[in-house]
Amino acid sequence: MFPNMPDPDEESAAVRVDKLVTAAMRRLDRVTGTHAGNRPPHLAQLDAVLTAAVHQAKQAEAGSSAVDRDSDLWRLREPGYLRAICDHPVDRPGGTLPLVPVVLTWALLGYAEWTYLDDYASAPAADRPSFFADWMTQPVYRSPVALSLAIVATVAVIMYKYRAPARAQRVADEVDRIVHRLEVDLLPPLTVLRGALGPVKVEEHTRQAAVELGAAAKLFTTATARLAESTAVVDRLVAGVERLVTALPELGAQTGKLEEVRRDLDQTAQMISTGLAPLQDLVSDVDGAAKAAKEAVDRSETVLGRAAGQLADADEVAQRHAGHRAALTAAQAPFTAVADVVDKASSRLDATSAQLQEAVSELRKTVAEVNWLVMVSDGLRHGEGEHTDGQAG
Repeated sequence: MFPNMPDPDEESAAVRVDKLVTAAMRRLDRVTGTHAGNRPPHLAQLDAVLTAAVHQAKQAEAGSSAVDRDSDLWRLREPGYLRAICDHPVDRPGGTLPLVPVVLTWALLGYAEWTYLDDYASAPAADRPSFFADWMTQPVYRSPVALSLAIVATVAVIMYKYRAPARAQRVADEVDRIVHRLEVDLLPPLTVLRGALGPVKVEEHTRQAAVELGAAAKLFTTATARLAESTAVVDRLVAGVERLVTALPELGAQTGKLEEVRRDLDQTAQMISTGLAPLQDLVSDVDGAAKAAKEAVDRSETVLGRAAGQLADADEVAQRHAGHRAALTAAQAPFTAVADVVDKASSRLDATSAQLQEAVSELRKTVAEVNWLVMVSDGLRHGEGEHTDGQAG
């Protein structure tokens, strides 16, 4: 309950509704820092709805027939109706904004490390100072002081960026609480005003019945149109059935004729099958002959393959025989030359043999003519003389 509100027993329900609405809008203007001329859209809509509700409350209290049980005034009794009007999204900063100090810290540390390596890249490792000791001796803009100042500045900027959304969220929460309280405070006077409405009149019943009859008439019209479409379809079906009934006798006659045709076709089929029996036998014989011919062709192919193999072997043997003949001819050449030499030597040997035979013959003649006894006696005498000379000596 808002402060400084008069006692409910001393004022009418319409006046109470007016005062509650006026006090709530005044508090909303104070919380949001606005007035009737510059309210945001959602608050302007809320003010228009509440102003219309106050007007209808006064009409209902005066017994005007302009306010019935279906008027917009009674929607204020629905939970959350006014709060839904004030449900306005609040602007929020980017979600990556808190990461700016982290990125800035690593960037400055990376720059300091790069300058450290650049300054002492050529110095021996034992002569290098530690990174943090060297960092503390750097100028202010490269020292940890600059990093601290940058972090403080970015945090301050982030806090400033979050300040406006946080205030807007607090204002939105306060607006929601005020409107929720207004909904609760409006329930008693609205209940009184609705209870003060007279019983439902015949005119109201008639109006509602007329509305319902209008809706029913629309449904009946739609159903009638569909029924008309269905009736047309049914008429076409009936006409088709009538034509079918008319055609049944002709259909019976045609069925009899079809039966006769079927019997004729069966007889023709039997005759054709009887006439085709020899042809089938012939086809079987031809099929057997074709199979035998295929087997003969297969065997011929096998024989031809073997003959081709044998011809290849014979060709190879002939080639080898020609080679052997050539080799034999080449091998016979030395022997032929030797035979020629032997032949010549034999001719010479025959001449030599003839000469030897002549020499032997002459030798035999000479031997036959020699007096071997004289020669032996001369030899003995010659031997004794040599023996006597030896002894004397």
